Amino acid sequence: MTEESLYLSFSGIRVHFRVVRPDTPIRSRILLLTSPMICAFHWRKLLPELSELGSLAVLVDLPGFGHSDPNAPQDVDTRASMIWGVLDEVDRSMGAPLSLWHLAGHGSACGTVLCMGAQYPDSVKSQIHIAPVFSVEKAFRKAENRERFYADKILRPGSFRRLIESWAGYPMDDYIVDRMRAPLLRPGMRRTFDHMLGCALAPPREALGFCPAMALLGGRDPLMDETRLTQVQTLLGGAETHRLPSAGHFPMETHSKALRDYLRGWLRYND
Repeated sequence: MTEESLYLSFSGIRVHFRVVRPDTPIRSRILLLTSPMICAFHWRKLLPELSELGSLAVLVDLPGFGHSDPNAPQDVDTRASMIWGVLDEVDRSMGAPLSLWHLAGHGSACGTVLCMGAQYPDSVKSQIHIAPVFSVEKAFRKAENRERFYADKILRPGSFRRLIESWAGYPMDDYIVDRMRAPLLRPGMRRTFDHMLGCALAPPREALGFCPAMALLGGRDPLMDETRLTQVQTLLGGAETHRLPSAGHFPMETHSKALRDYLRGWLRYND
């Protein structure tokens, strides 16, 4: 497989993405959309499997996060439009307009995936929601609580590690945690992080339509409380749902084999 790292600018705001091409003829196209706590790097364990399946993979850092520019708009409609812009540019550069895409997202990025499906349903082959989170705690309605969370959990390296490991359910290697934290320390990220939490208080209004969809839930994911589980059942009511009993919130790191197995079966069936 071959990989290149690219940026696409929207009104001066750059979105970072990686394009990973298989060595075999392209049979399908898949978006892997990061959540605020990860970047394109964290999908690396899935790429050999996707390449063997003949899947063109586009790994997009959520606007404002990862290696995309800070201060990007955080409402899901604008996010979704920007990411469609990335996919359209990939299709244009490869001479394959009007392609169908599998849309996969992690965590709070799943709301953007839902919105993408609602914006251009005829361009979507399926949706894949990994550890989906469709809202944040009510406490974050207060700006001071959002500020305190960033100061206590992001700026302090020990607190950040404990947070990530509590969500993952397992110890994490230093290089993985460092790759998560470093983008959140860039200039402008405090404001972007605050804006993201402020825009994510309610679940997206879009519910899954007739699009084939799969939801993968971690059995040890502390973010999947009863409220969020109900949101998943409401918004993804028609989705094929699987629970990974021993996984937490970052199965791409801790349970990549199981994740690859589900993706392989899903893509083969839907392609």
